[in-house]
Amino acid sequence: MPELLRKPAPEETSGRGLLLVDALSQAWGVRPRTGAGKTVWVHLAVRHEGEE
Repeated sequence: MPELLRKPAPEETSGRGLLLVDALSQAWGVRPRTGAGKTVWVHLAVRHEGEE
């Protein structure tokens, strides 16, 4: 299950990355990394020529 999405306040200058990933992807998730940070994986739909 994806980590919880938070809604940043309008004056915040960061915190919208996963909101964009969620809006544009079919599925996504997070894996921990060794050290700092995390790995985010994403499944995107691929449109073939002629499809709408």
